[in-house]
Amino acid sequence: MAGFDSNRGRGGRHVCAAVWLAAGWVLLWAISADAIEHVRFVDTDAGRVQLTCSGPAADPGEPTVILDSGLGDSALVWSRLQPMIAESLPVCSYDRPGYGESDAALPPRTSAVIVHELHDLLERAGIAPPYLLVGHSFGGWNMQLFAARFSQDTAGLVLVDSSQVNQIARYETELGVRIAPTGVFHISINSHVPPNLAPAEAAQARALSHDPVTWRTAHHELAGFRESEHQVAIAPPLPDIPIVVVSRGARIGTSADYPPASERLWRRLQQEYVDAHPGTVHFIARDSGHYIQLEQPALVARAVCLVAERAGTFTPGCSLRLDPMSAGR
Repeated sequence: MAGFDSNRGRGGRHVCAAVWLAAGWVLLWAISADAIEHVRFVDTDAGRVQLTCSGPAADPGEPTVILDSGLGDSALVWSRLQPMIAESLPVCSYDRPGYGESDAALPPRTSAVIVHELHDLLERAGIAPPYLLVGHSFGGWNMQLFAARFSQDTAGLVLVDSSQVNQIARYETELGVRIAPTGVFHISINSHVPPNLAPAEAAQARALSHDPVTWRTAHHELAGFRESEHQVAIAPPLPDIPIVVVSRGARIGTSADYPPASERLWRRLQQEYVDAHPGTVHFIARDSGHYIQLEQPALVARAVCLVAERAGTFTPGCSLRLDPMSAGR
């Protein structure tokens, strides 16, 4: 689990050029001094929520990228990706209630509740639609549900190693592995530091991973995990929007509790989602585990730009060419 520091501004970045190799694409990105994060607190029905926005102002009709984290994580997991996106598009990350500096919220903490809170947050913050939604892990369920319920506000969808409908039952019936609790349960407190964070941010993540509010929030989200999956399953069909799925290519976990069959099932679920949504583009992050946005952020940034371009927004801040030696999706 991760934390987020409200003083984590990135003003005064120098101009440089970087070449990133990611799953068959070479991405050329320029980091300018203009990509400054602005952190503020927004009063909502769920309490005070921390919102971090950066990038150019959105022109009328152009999308703002909205980032939602996985279960147990705050906006810190977007710290490498958000400055990249901000070179081309307005982008906002936020700490769901109970994470980072946002106020805690009472249960239930299901996707339906979270989607309602996010819509309320965006309205109160004056961030006009359309939205280009990016969800990681459990946040992928939230963003799928947001797109289904607020289809008129949604320009596109990027799912980063996202949870998928039917995964709970599939793990139980095919592997005998329970990934969602039933009845009373508890979670243990130990350090959770996502990979590839800067040292200061890793220290924040480690400290906040022991915060009782963080753990209670994660407990409540896990308690509602089955209900969240059900809410996504029965949601209206997604609108006709561009979708990119970015899934991991490296195995996570090497213990007996996570056998190779678990990894194969996760990858099947990702591909089944792509197959069920014609026109969806599938990127496989060959060198990444679950936190692709921290391990191969340029690939996720390219996915966002691709969705924006397919939705009709020109993004001159990023360009790409196919690398014939390592092409793959």
